Amino acid sequence: MTRVEYDNYIVKQNIDISKLNIVIGEKKEIPYITGCFQEDGVWKLYMVGERQDFDIVQQGTEEEIFDVMYSITESRRKRS
Repeated sequence: MTRVEYDNYIVKQNIDISKLNIVIGEKKEIPYITGCFQEDGVWKLYMVGERQDFDIVQQGTEEEIFDVMYSITESRRKRS
């Protein structure tokens, strides 16, 4: 899945990713946030813990990272 496909999915399903603590395209050091951003042509998936500890948990292509972001979004959506 690409970012455009992910964005279209979010719009089509009417999902407010901010309510799911998900950030796309930027780094934020807010507790309990999961997000991704691109740096030097590499996409990075990160999580921020309770004490604002910023951890990059995966690096990869746009497709790899947005496949994971899709899974995280679906998982959090089912729990909310």
